Amino acid sequence: MESEGSAKDLVVIQISVGGFDNDVNAKMLSEYLEEQFGQVWRCRLKTSSTPHNSYPTYDIDVERVQRMNYYGKVEPHAFVHFASSESTKYGLAASRRNEILLEEKHLKVSLGPENPFRLNERRRTIMPFKFTNVSVEIGVLVGKDDFVVGWREPHTGVNFLVDTFNGTCKILFTKNTVFSFNGETRHAIIKCNFEIEVLREIDEIKEYKDYASLEILLQLASSPLVFYRTVDDNIDKSVAFDLLDGDDQWIRTTDITCSGAIGRFNTYRISIRPRNGPSFEKAMTYFSESRVPMVERCNGKSLRVRDEPDFGVYMSEPFFCFQKNEGLSFKVLFLVNVVLHKGIVNQHQMTNEFFYLLRRHQERVNLAALKHMFSYKCPVNDAIQKLARIQRWLLKNPNILERTGELANVVEVRRLVITPTRAYCLPPTVELSNRVLRNYKHVSDRFLRVTFMDEGMPNLNRNVL
Repeated sequence: MESEGSAKDLVVIQISVGGFDNDVNAKMLSEYLEEQFGQVWRCRLKTSSTPHNSYPTYDIDVERVQRMNYYGKVEPHAFVHFASSESTKYGLAASRRNEILLEEKHLKVSLGPENPFRLNERRRTIMPFKFTNVSVEIGVLVGKDDFVVGWREPHTGVNFLVDTFNGTCKILFTKNTVFSFNGETRHAIIKCNFEIEVLREIDEIKEYKDYASLEILLQLASSPLVFYRTVDDNIDKSVAFDLLDGDDQWIRTTDITCSGAIGRFNTYRISIRPRNGPSFEKAMTYFSESRVPMVERCNGKSLRVRDEPDFGVYMSEPFFCFQKNEGLSFKVLFLVNVVLHKGIVNQHQMTNEFFYLLRRHQERVNLAALKHMFSYKCPVNDAIQKLARIQRWLLKNPNILERTGELANVVEVRRLVITPTRAYCLPPTVELSNRVLRNYKHVSDRFLRVTFMDEGMPNLNRNVL
């Protein structure tokens, strides 16, 4: 969205318009505003919104739900993108004088949200690198070049954006979505845009090339931010080139995959068509200049891609974890989930052989081994061999093992962090005990300190969802 002027005198080329009747469409509004103030590039007239007292539901098949449209609709309003900032000035001034009249209705014009973030967004003049009709898969590397897929976007029209203005990567697509109503059995089906935004640090980018596509693997440090917005709207666009996003608000949501892939995996495979090669090289240069770790190009090396055993199966639990395993104590199993949620060892590496190694050794050896694995910075490709080596090393150095004695005034407190898409078990910390913990010390392992945070673990804004 182009803009000019200082931060205090900001001039933009997009406005929000309201006050017209329900029978007005985008074409009518666009032509009227163009006659009055100048060329209009795009007019998005909102005819959809999240129904009152409803929420999107991602585990219901759209094909099995009867479409209904008798929910309350949004008050008519539109987001208008002018070709010139002068048009925005004239429109805003005319609205303040009540001079914009369409079908005997006075139209109201505003500049949309005026918080510092949105004001900064309006100053942008740089278009992101855009890759259209890409293939997106979410999964995990179980070996050096062995990628297991937990979810892939089945629809066409998926776009991948690398935005150098705000340092984000975005996956965008559109699909029909089921909305459920609180306390009711009825549903609504609404077309929605979805945005998976990678805002936090990217741990690593691995690049693959072949004749069919250009591929990158994004290894994320944490889950991405997920947004949606309804788009069953009336849109009139007069230009063929891409425009920057408008003021139609994105709404934060949870994991949109029925298998919980966003919450379970942090590796994203993006396949781009070869004809986008020049833009692809520029995007890779941007990543390199931004000091994102880049793995050397793997020319001649093919990436093995396969679906996970239960691909597409609905995950009944809200968050993935190992809840019980015969022969293992709660303390050991909790630390298994700790290294799992950090991504050091993934669920497909935690085979029967992995748990057999844990059952073979004493609890204190396993606790020390798993805490040692938690200290790793990167995922391991050989989890079973790594665990076996650590256990042998600890047995040869018993002085490293923790003492099992307990002090009367301290207690281990286990922590659980819940974000919009996943949960993290964190290693226990030793704290001074309070009256409750002292009285119930014999069942202290049943106490969890639960914290709700955003992705990447900053403080969670209570209005984020």
